[in-house]
Amino acid sequence: MTEISVGDNRFVLTNYNDRLHCFENRCPHEDFQLSLGCIQDGRVKCSLHGFSFDLASGKSSEESVESLNLFRVKIEQEVIYVEINPDQ
Repeated sequence: MTEISVGDNRFVLTNYNDRLHCFENRCPHEDFQLSLGCIQDGRVKCSLHGFSFDLASGKSSEESVESLNLFRVKIEQEVIYVEINPDQ
């Protein structure tokens, strides 16, 4: 996992099973850095309370916890692009 910043926003970029994923570097449960956790079985796990989030859907392991904010990623000519504000 690699932390990237755009302005005041922090994101995590990771390559899992040859697929790039990007998500907000903030656990929706306690606003804790997910980059301090780990990735197992297609899920990023928060090291604070152990909640995990699906890399493909963002869904939490706990029904009471919000989903993780995911962002589209693509590679063109060896440059990685992340779509942060798709509506703007």
